[in-house]
Amino acid sequence: MHVHKTTYTHRVTFSDCDPARMAYYPRILEWFDHSTDALFRSVGLCWEDMFARNEPQGMPLLDISVQFKFPCRFGDLVAIETCIDSFEGRKFTVKHEMKNGEHLAATCREHRAWVMLDPGSPRGIKAVPVPEAVRRLFHRP
Repeated sequence: MHVHKTTYTHRVTFSDCDPARMAYYPRILEWFDHSTDALFRSVGLCWEDMFARNEPQGMPLLDISVQFKFPCRFGDLVAIETCIDSFEGRKFTVKHEMKNGEHLAATCREHRAWVMLDPGSPRGIKAVPVPEAVRRLFHRP
C-alpha cells in the first residue's frame, strides 16, 4: 500500500522562540497543524471549503503525543514529513516527523475524529466514519 506523504518547511523566527531563542513548544504544535493542513491540500482537500460544506465540519484532536529529541533554534529551517498513519472508523491518526537538518527534532502522533454538524446532539456535532473516497486519497494499493 502506498501512503501519501508531504513535507512542510518552516524557518524558525524570533516570534517562535522562548527567551533562550529555542522554539517554544506551542509554536511547534502549530507547525504540526499547518503540516496536516498542507497534507490535505496536497490531495485537493482544502479545509475551509470542506468545513463550509460540512464535509466534515471539523477534525478535532482527541489526543496528541509529542517527543522532543533535538532543539530547534532561531533561524533554523525545519522540515516536517506528515502522513495519515491509519484510519479506524470515525478516527484517524496523523504522524509527523520533524527534522532540523539531519537531526530528528521531534515526532508527533495526532488522533483526530471526522465530525459533522448534528443539531440533535448536545454538543452540536457527531463523529462519523471517514469516507472511503477520502481514505483512498491517502492510502492507495
